[in-house]
Amino acid sequence: MNFVIGSIVARAVVLTCSLLVAVCPAMAEENLVDIEAELTDCASPCVTVPGAEGELEYKAEFLNDGITVKEVKLQAVVTIPVPNILGIAATNGRAAGLVVIDLTRLDPSSQLAEPFATCTMVLKKARATSLTYELTLSAKLKKGKFVAGKKSRGFCDIDLITADVQTGIPAIQGGEIAFVSVNGTDILSSPSTATDPGLGYWDY
Repeated sequence: MNFVIGSIVARAVVLTCSLLVAVCPAMAEENLVDIEAELTDCASPCVTVPGAEGELEYKAEFLNDGITVKEVKLQAVVTIPVPNILGIAATNGRAAGLVVIDLTRLDPSSQLAEPFATCTMVLKKARATSLTYELTLSAKLKKGKFVAGKKSRGFCDIDLITADVQTGIPAIQGGEIAFVSVNGTDILSSPSTATDPGLGYWDY
């Protein structure tokens, strides 16, 4: 997915307007990264959808060398009430690519939030009063190769510069921000922090 400059500039406005709960205890094992982010209403130009909420969790475990990833998991859940100002309901809520999470990081030179990965969520549960979307990706190192988990839901494009979709699990670093977008409209966001800034990508 390619982003126009206008959307990147707009997202720079909301960088300091969202909250995050990060779980990285000081006494935790150095080979573990555990991040929990609450996805909440973000400032204009985001659209406020009363009752919409979400959360994102990222966990990575490394081998003793502190570099090689042993296991990684990324999960996110977003709930959107029905009715809503977005006009989505059970009848059209299953459209492919309707709900996505754009992972962005701040460019120190421009102070703009630049996207580095886009994750597409899938509809998990449709009720008369709400729609619940889910993203679940996991992978383990087995015999020197990463093997994707069997209960994956949704997918992430980890290379937005290259054409087509390069699926994988994006690594989350300190200072990055997740934006939830519904049909191209940002409705929720949360910055993220982590104690290990040297994480990369793992393809599967």
